[in-house]
Amino acid sequence: MDFKITYYQDSSGKDPVHEFLLEVSRSNLVLYNQTYKGLEKLRNRVYHKEPLSKHLESGLWELRIRVGTDILRIVYTFAKGQVIILLHGFIKKQEKTPLGDLELARKRLRELKMKEKN
Repeated sequence: MDFKITYYQDSSGKDPVHEFLLEVSRSNLVLYNQTYKGLEKLRNRVYHKEPLSKHLESGLWELRIRVGTDILRIVYTFAKGQVIILLHGFIKKQEKTPLGDLELARKRLRELKMKEKN
């Protein structure tokens, strides 16, 4: 059975990863198309390993897309019922994942866990 992919939504109902991907589609269609293909592969558990996917830390993984010198990352988590929730997306400019991007994904993961408890 394939995974279902959903987007994190903030308290106002916005989904920042979806908005990020729309911006990528406007600025770099090739990178967007590769990202879309990567997301389609991510639905299948066979691809939950490097080089497409990498475990970052407890509860967080990243989808890794590269087109030429452009590097895109989407940080995601897993939820019950074979669901993948896309938490944060960014264009990578340096070798290590920027701390601010990682912290934002952690914050969104904490929010999801709090909602789950309530």
